[in-house]
Amino acid sequence: MERYKTPVAGYENQCVELLLEKLGVVTFDYDIEHDVLLLAKARDGMTEKRFEGFCRTLCTENRGMIHPDSVEQLVALFRGQTTGVREVLLDMAEVPQGRYSWYEVAVKLLRDETGRVQRTIGILWDIESSMGKMEQSFAHFRSERDSVTGILNGAGLEKAVQTYLAGHGRDESNALMAISFGNICQLAEQRGKHWTDQLLVRICKAVGSFFRAGDVIAHLGDGQFAVFVKDMERTEVMDMKARAIRTLFGGENTQFGGYGLECRIAVSYYPEDGTSFHELLQTAEKRQSLDRGDKAAAKLLTLA
Repeated sequence: MERYKTPVAGYENQCVELLLEKLGVVTFDYDIEHDVLLLAKARDGMTEKRFEGFCRTLCTENRGMIHPDSVEQLVALFRGQTTGVREVLLDMAEVPQGRYSWYEVAVKLLRDETGRVQRTIGILWDIESSMGKMEQSFAHFRSERDSVTGILNGAGLEKAVQTYLAGHGRDESNALMAISFGNICQLAEQRGKHWTDQLLVRICKAVGSFFRAGDVIAHLGDGQFAVFVKDMERTEVMDMKARAIRTLFGGENTQFGGYGLECRIAVSYYPEDGTSFHELLQTAEKRQSLDRGDKAAAKLLTLA
């Protein structure tokens, strides 16, 4: 039997380069004292781009690169004030256009002999383009998809959630957000099924825009949606998403406000509120009875 031959010099480096490019990795090196950031994108041949006074000019020159909701987190991470940031919204295009994608973060702090953090180095990788397609790899029968919106229905969502929780998802903190529009059936009677179906498709796209590509959204029927959020780091993120969705469908919004939609939202958390899809859904639906769209109900929902 022929013995294994050691790969030619540089083989390992070439494999690493291919992996970095496939994952859409961006490396960063931030000099805290001089406020200088070096970025290098694997898909651009790792050519470094230098940003002088990056944090100082973040609200002017570089404001289009980072989503407003991620600015505070990313600055704290670059300055070595935290290593707990897991995901941020970025637009890494040469000329940012506000088309943000979720990037996962890994960071290392470099200290001087006194223990003071001098630099932070790390990597960002594009979850949506590389890992976000993972959900598409699960085979779903036609019976597991909603005929109106094309997304998963209740059976499809149950399958996706149970499959995920049976794997490495069992060790993560996950969440299920239930979103219902109680007067959809009434609108269907007033305006017709075709008009209502088109509205449901628009609602589906609007709600989906608040979540990552790897999260799973489903239409359970009659204007009831559910979103399973994987590997959720903080409950505050879910509260923020719920407020944003309520605002989108509020009376002052020009896109949906004129329809009089009654948007009710509640969240359940894995594993605190349940360890299966049905337990999480039942808990979320019970909490929806507390959500009346006013401040008192929102407070109860947060404390529940």
